Amino acid sequence: MNAREQWLAERQLGIGGSDAAAALGMSRYKTAYQLWAEKTGRLEPENLDDVERIRFGNLMEEIIAREYARRNDVKVQRRNQIIAHPKYPFMRASVDRLIVGARRGLECKNVDGMAFRYGEWGEPGTDQVPDEYLLQCHHYMTALDYPEWHLAACVGGNSLRTYIIERDPATSEMLIEREHDFWQHVERDEAPDLDYEHATTEAVLKRMFAGTDGDEITLPPEIAAWHAVRLDAAEHIKRYEAASDAARNHILEIMQNAAVGVLPDGGKYTRKLVKTKEYTVEAGSYIKLGYTKPKAAKDADEQKEAA
Repeated sequence: MNAREQWLAERQLGIGGSDAAAALGMSRYKTAYQLWAEKTGRLEPENLDDVERIRFGNLMEEIIAREYARRNDVKVQRRNQIIAHPKYPFMRASVDRLIVGARRGLECKNVDGMAFRYGEWGEPGTDQVPDEYLLQCHHYMTALDYPEWHLAACVGGNSLRTYIIERDPATSEMLIEREHDFWQHVERDEAPDLDYEHATTEAVLKRMFAGTDGDEITLPPEIAAWHAVRLDAAEHIKRYEAASDAARNHILEIMQNAAVGVLPDGGKYTRKLVKTKEYTVEAGSYIKLGYTKPKAAKDADEQKEAA
């Protein structure tokens, strides 16, 4: 087993910082069920090195750490070994960097400019970062008993923003309690509840049960109710799509050859002739109908985003 394989194996022995949000059921990218399936060996962890976004994040880590150190006139060091909480060994930390001579750590993030603009990022110097990252830093502070963690975000490849997360005892207690609850599921080999509405659940189930054994089984009675829900929802979707198509056709009929149709509230529909090129798809043309919100509605949306 090489060093990388050994490191990956050690990560399976506990909850890491990047696992914290999923263990608490607060991650957009992974459910507690998926994390449990990975920790119990039922599901092979995804090879994140194959995900381009994450691969570039790993490549940028050294650059971000170096620039953070230069700007703050500090020295940073790697800590290659995984650190376990002395009292709660299931809490593990594989940190990006530690600040030499200070009880402070550094998390490095490579952030897409659009994701930063429309995401959960606040002003530099605050702790307003996406929940997954906030919990990750609190997890590290709890595991290492550090009072502060910095998150350096390289935004759009050319701007470094630094966020300061201070340890909060209540958050540490909450993390210990809820991560312990999750780890009990791992140790008892008992699955946590599956979040059926999570965006990743279908893909996880298809990965876990990727084949077919040819068997025919009798489904339990309660599945009949979910079957009815599925059919009813599909019927509603059809009706709404039909209503949307009918409304669209009403608008197209009234607009005829007009390029722009203005609504009473100032919103606009636009008709545009779109031509496709031969080398992309078979040559042809179609009418594209677009909609622009009235200025008051757009201003309201911008105020919501700013808040």
